[in-house]
Amino acid sequence: MTVRVPPWIPKVLLGVGGVVVFVWVLLGWLHANTIRAEFLIPRPLQDGYSLNVVSNEAGRVILPRTPQSDREGIWGLETATSYGQVSTIVRITQDSVERGILMLEGSISQGDAARMDVDAYTGDPLVAHGLGFDNFAIPADIGPHPYWFIDGRRPTWVILVHGRGIDRRSEALRIIPSLVEQGFPVVSMTYRGDVDATPSESGMRLWGLDEWRDLEAAVTVAQRKGARDVVIIGSGYGASIVSMFLHESNAIDAVRGVVYDSPVLDLEGVVERWSDDRRVPTPVAWLGRGLTRIRFGMDWSLLDQLERTEEFDVPMLLLIGGEDPVTPVAESLEFADGLGEIVRVERFEQGGHADLWNIDNERYERVLSEFLVDVVGSE
Repeated sequence: MTVRVPPWIPKVLLGVGGVVVFVWVLLGWLHANTIRAEFLIPRPLQDGYSLNVVSNEAGRVILPRTPQSDREGIWGLETATSYGQVSTIVRITQDSVERGILMLEGSISQGDAARMDVDAYTGDPLVAHGLGFDNFAIPADIGPHPYWFIDGRRPTWVILVHGRGIDRRSEALRIIPSLVEQGFPVVSMTYRGDVDATPSESGMRLWGLDEWRDLEAAVTVAQRKGARDVVIIGSGYGASIVSMFLHESNAIDAVRGVVYDSPVLDLEGVVERWSDDRRVPTPVAWLGRGLTRIRFGMDWSLLDQLERTEEFDVPMLLLIGGEDPVTPVAESLEFADGLGEIVRVERFEQGGHADLWNIDNERYERVLSEFLVDVVGSE
């Protein structure tokens, strides 16, 4: 007996299928917009001040206890008009943490709105450390990008590539004194989209797909100004820019070594975990990443350094945090395994993302100094 399917059923199924596909594409399109807003639009690292200072007297500041305010180490405490550096934890209660504080700029009073800052210093090399510097502009392919330059006696220059945030040249202030003491000329560079730098034509930040050219321009300027060679330090998302420079640039012969601090090694993986944390359905997240590639030119595969380890051939120091929420430790170790003998790995168990100096500045500076001696030699 033949069962006849009513002619309206296929039409209904087709219509339902069309609606499902339409909703899926719409949600994927909207998720791509969210990815663009979160990862591809240049913006400051932090917005707002979430801590209300309980008191600040006689070199002791009391803050509400949060996962940021009760971390050991050296951190900045920033308000809209002032900046202090907090260090030793004196006392912790259920609701508050008391720490030593050194005021670097202005004053902080009871009730002021503040935030913890990973850079630990403010201003520029002169303000932060009393170090004279020049503020040059790198003539990159799309226009000038400013950078700080501190001269030194060695022929090898150290170029610092900051991580996420358009106002992050100050990230270099943590390690500039150590590098200067060792005699290295130091460059803290900006790249397209940063404050005072030339924006990209699209207005987006592609984490190395275009920005590697800005690093190449910095290396070229260094050579023109007398550098024999360079060591490049890439922090967080900035390491992705360094990776693309190493893959794409004609200036890599000048590179003696590379330091990766909490590097982003697979941006698509970062975005995928970010989507999972926000409970975006897997099919929608997958389509959103695909549409981000098509609409905004994000070639995720080029930024997947786990699949490109055979293309690295310069000595590398890999500094990783045991609690890094952006690049899991397993991913960093997989990367190191692929690199083989050219990499030295230093793991800071209590470290998060790009805060390893803050957690243990003495060890950080010692390890960095040892690596520089290994790749450049002693004076």
